[in-house]
Amino acid sequence: MIKIRKIATFCLFYLLAISAFAQSTTISLSSETKANEQFPIFSYGDEMVYNDEFMRVFNKNKRGDQQATQSEIEEYLELYTKFKLKVAEAYARKMDTIPSFINELAGYRRQLAQPYLTDKSVTDRLIKEAYDRSLEEVRASHLLINCALDAKPADTLAAYTKIMGLRSRTLDGKEDFGTLAELYSEDPSAKTNKGDLGYFTTFQMIYPFENAAFDTKVGKVSLPVRTQFGYHLVSVQDRRKALGDIKTAHIMVKFYNETEVDSTKRKIDAVYAKLKNGADWNTTVEEFSDDFNTNSKGGELNWFNRTTSNIPVEFKDVAYQLKNDGEYSEPIKTRFGWHIIKRISVKPIASFDDSKEVLRRKVERDARSEQNKEVVVARIKVENKFTEVKGLATVKNKFDSTLLQGQWNQPTPTGDVIFKIGDRKYTDKDFYAYLATNKTRTNKTLENAIVDYYQAYIIQSNLDYEEQMLETKYSEFKYIMQEYKDGILLFELTDQEVWSKAVNDSAGLANFYASNQTKYMWGERADASIYSCKDAKTAKNAMKIVNKGGTASDVITKFNSTDALAVKIENKKFEKGSNALLDKIEWKPGVYSLENENERVKFVQIRELLPPTAKPMDENLGQATSDYQNYLEKLWIESLKKKYPLVIYDKNVKRLYN
Repeated sequence: MIKIRKIATFCLFYLLAISAFAQSTTISLSSETKANEQFPIFSYGDEMVYNDEFMRVFNKNKRGDQQATQSEIEEYLELYTKFKLKVAEAYARKMDTIPSFINELAGYRRQLAQPYLTDKSVTDRLIKEAYDRSLEEVRASHLLINCALDAKPADTLAAYTKIMGLRSRTLDGKEDFGTLAELYSEDPSAKTNKGDLGYFTTFQMIYPFENAAFDTKVGKVSLPVRTQFGYHLVSVQDRRKALGDIKTAHIMVKFYNETEVDSTKRKIDAVYAKLKNGADWNTTVEEFSDDFNTNSKGGELNWFNRTTSNIPVEFKDVAYQLKNDGEYSEPIKTRFGWHIIKRISVKPIASFDDSKEVLRRKVERDARSEQNKEVVVARIKVENKFTEVKGLATVKNKFDSTLLQGQWNQPTPTGDVIFKIGDRKYTDKDFYAYLATNKTRTNKTLENAIVDYYQAYIIQSNLDYEEQMLETKYSEFKYIMQEYKDGILLFELTDQEVWSKAVNDSAGLANFYASNQTKYMWGERADASIYSCKDAKTAKNAMKIVNKGGTASDVITKFNSTDALAVKIENKKFEKGSNALLDKIEWKPGVYSLENENERVKFVQIRELLPPTAKPMDENLGQATSDYQNYLEKLWIESLKKKYPLVIYDKNVKRLYN
């Protein structure tokens, strides 16, 4: 996968970095500009940037559909000049010739080319099919007989005959499908689940299998379906309406073995009782949930649905039984522990229009897109006048059985033209080069292997030819590729000069931090403990212990040995203004009662007041590093302006909005 961070960073610098524009009079482009007259906006070094380039990028990336303001154009101009200076430096350093860059750009290009190498009508049909299937969940079982796609004909026939025989035993209820799967399926999991795959929906199974599941009626068994794993029989047990996604929160009390089930059940019951008595959900989660990934955010989990595989079935079943947002369940048990589940929100399946783009991306990545390839290749052949010259006949006799072992040695090419695409001729040498990197061991017959390799080469050659012509055929593709190229270079160079440099230059960072120490100060702080007690009596007795010099550990030992929820203690150095409860009391050492909160009775012990002091750099490393990066970038831009003298043509800039 391509590193999305680079795209995001590129967008940040080049496209979306317009910040807090001043509100000024709305302007429109002049008639001269609208008439596509070209004139220079700025120059850097020997390079000139014209109005058409600048406004194309600006209009493409401005916020919303509102007309641009003068201040927006001027601020974007500043950003764009910095961008151009950095990219110029990257080219000067020949960073575009580095193999890693070339490979990464090629990866972006392959992704960007995909929409141009697809047929819209086929894609639209596949998107609609996927949407219709997303409205349903199918429960199915399968029985697998292994058979590789390149199996010998005799082996393929044997596998097909075997699975057809098993299918006949299931018809009309003669034998139980699950029992046959347990006995004969070559999917190892069938020994324990009898082939039962549970409920699933579109994109959760490989496409041929998905087709069989959705095309087979409930209670019926499909004809054999071939996948890369072999032949499958698909038995459909049920269909149900998809209910969309649900967002929940939970309180979890873990247990690690069966001996802890009863003791943890008592704890979750106590927590449940507190909730029923009106305790605040978020506070209760923070105090008692053992899910440390969620207990600081109200126990909130990611969205899921009834086919999400990593959520226990019993958890999903209870979650979907909750009728209203804010409603929570009684304690339930899963393999992870005890849970109290709270419903936050339910998101019904989106409309077709709202789902199209997400589904489009999934379709393009899925095996079903092979249907699209066939249609596209046929179009490319016609548009570019694909013609077989000597065809397969010129090379057919150059192969022997070693090809089937993936060990075939390339013969001396003759230069004979096999076929033509557009103005390009493809020779036997080109075909041999393709085979050198694409041949594999196969169980096919030699004749079938040769034909399949040849047809695959034709398909790939047509797609490659079309892809190579994209910049010529589509100006927008050309612009986008240049933007990606510049964006990757920008990222790599900025990382060298600013981001990684700031992180790795420990001495420079330390000097910068020391020189700007006044920016990094603690305010007045209190070294304190906040005690949260289950009731007033507990709070009173705990305060007595603290007033007599007892420690937090003494309090916990006294009260929590019989009731795990009795007292919770937060020990911290609190900065003034950071805690609303502490800000209501007098800031001096002592023990103070606080407001009751969610039926908990609280008090605080202030041990010591700490005056304003400098923050150690290791306690403020993130902010310091960010500030140092900004400092380094400022110095870098100044040096680039000296190396590539920047000239802004103010009169021409004004023509953009006068």
